[in-house]
Amino acid sequence: MTRSASRPRPSATGGRRGGPRVALPAMRVWHAVILGGFLVAWLTGDSDDLYMMHQVAGYTVLIAVVLRLLVGLVATRAPWRLPRPSPAAARRWLAERRGRNPGFAWLAVALLITVGASAGAGMAAHWLPQVEDLHGALTDAALWVIGAHALFIVAMFGGLRRLRALAGRAVPRPREA
Repeated sequence: MTRSASRPRPSATGGRRGGPRVALPAMRVWHAVILGGFLVAWLTGDSDDLYMMHQVAGYTVLIAVVLRLLVGLVATRAPWRLPRPSPAAARRWLAERRGRNPGFAWLAVALLITVGASAGAGMAAHWLPQVEDLHGALTDAALWVIGAHALFIVAMFGGLRRLRALAGRAVPRPREA
């Protein structure tokens, strides 16, 4: 067997064969569940008539966050696996200089914490009414973190260049004589 035949070639998605092709769509579904559930819960939060829908959406978000954390702790392969923090892992990451922005990782942690805590506080508020204000504050914090996450992704994928290009086209350029 030749050296090139012994190693699996990276797929079009950048990972080993079989892995990312399944993981990427699953991660997109997970994002859609979180986004949809959070959006429905947020839109129905102030309505007494839609309180049951608000609860179901909140429980859906909470279950999705808990499942993601459990899968991240149990999974053996990326992208599902959550990194195991240790001084050795930090040194290795710094030595490799992976080219990834650590701000994105912090945003992911902040998202899981704020969205999960908001959903958890909402569940607790069902039995402990004094937690209702905390639930609202955590939801507001989650909205800010979600906005930062969205802006970061737009910037990461060249969104700033595209916005500048659009702004340049929107402003008429003076004609030279």
